[in-house]
Amino acid sequence: MYHQILLCADGSNGSLLAAAVAAELAIRFNSRVSVLSVFFPTPLLTSFGEAPEAAACLETVITIGEDQHEAIQRSVGRVLRDHGVESSEVREFGHPVDTVISVAKTISADLIVMGSRGMSGFKSLLLGSVSDGVLHHAHCPVLIVR
Repeated sequence: MYHQILLCADGSNGSLLAAAVAAELAIRFNSRVSVLSVFFPTPLLTSFGEAPEAAACLETVITIGEDQHEAIQRSVGRVLRDHGVESSEVREFGHPVDTVISVAKTISADLIVMGSRGMSGFKSLLLGSVSDGVLHHAHCPVLIVR
């Protein structure tokens, strides 16, 4: 039924619960799982324009994003491995809703699994409004885990 599951992860407790559910589904349907983490730099971090410090600031933002991707993939990967499920990693920078929709189409996902609410504040990668946006625009079923 589900050959390719896209698991959206942001490191929150909700995304770890979603990982456990995705693992159970992958076992049941013998599905592949791709774990997507999206880093969306806030406008404040990217609004330095032509300032001399802009290049250094952009480099810092990218480093922060990569560090968050690493931490997310490590924690979610642990949940999947504990269930005996292998996964592939997808790391993206961009608007979370647009990125989830795009990646789901690119990998031909049959199902998108995500938590209902992500982390808040600066560390926000997937928000409640993101799950709502994905529900309304996805080409495939979306499972929201609470």
